[in-house]
Amino acid sequence: MGATAIICAGAVVLVAAFFTPRPGQAQTQIAEAEPQTGLRGVWYSGYDVVKGEHYWFSGATVALNGDLSRNGFFVRTYGSLVDYDLDPGDGRGYQADLMLGYRASRGWLDGGVYVGVDYQDYRLDPDDRRVEVRGTEWGFKVAADLETLREESPFYFALEGEYSTAFQMYWARARVGATLNGITFGPEVVALGDLSFDAQRVGGFVIFDLKLLPQTAPLGLTLHAGHQFVSGDNGAPVASVRGAEGTYGGITLTVFF
Repeated sequence: MGATAIICAGAVVLVAAFFTPRPGQAQTQIAEAEPQTGLRGVWYSGYDVVKGEHYWFSGATVALNGDLSRNGFFVRTYGSLVDYDLDPGDGRGYQADLMLGYRASRGWLDGGVYVGVDYQDYRLDPDDRRVEVRGTEWGFKVAADLETLREESPFYFALEGEYSTAFQMYWARARVGATLNGITFGPEVVALGDLSFDAQRVGGFVIFDLKLLPQTAPLGLTLHAGHQFVSGDNGAPVASVRGAEGTYGGITLTVFF
């Protein structure tokens, strides 16, 4: 989990620095809230595939103050379905979380931190009691993210991470890139795993907006692809809940409301 430790440690430092008020700004940061946009939240859904795994997910983040552009408390919910091949045997897993967090914007940066409860359930066919990620677990979950506003800067940076005590699941991703003519693109690195395996991904991404109607908020479309490296407790390649070693790819649709 060396790559994970580096990415997660970096996320903690950057997010902590982001939320630490600078001298003389403790009160003005809230007072200088941006004008209301009329948007209350964001919904996203997508699909990810790699050798031995198909992963569907959907989630939403909603501002409790009714305005997505203002600093304040948010509610986040996320759910996923995964079909995977353990060779031999097949598995299916369900996950859902509900979290409360705080989001803030500072200049061309936007970030948030969340805490909440996580539910995970994994079933195998045929059942195998030797598999560590099996059955149902509830856990405590933490998540954080920090991202540049694509409309405010030609340089793009995003750092996200989360950890759940349920099966010791973790996921962290870093992206850097540039925005040109409304299209953002660049490389990405990902670390993910649980109590039985670790995986790293190296690839690239592209983000662009789709404006369907002049009166509506744009839809965001993200594509990503690359190569996933997977190893078990002994360092050898293994099949896992999040797939085996090989090429990965995926798509995410984002809708503001």
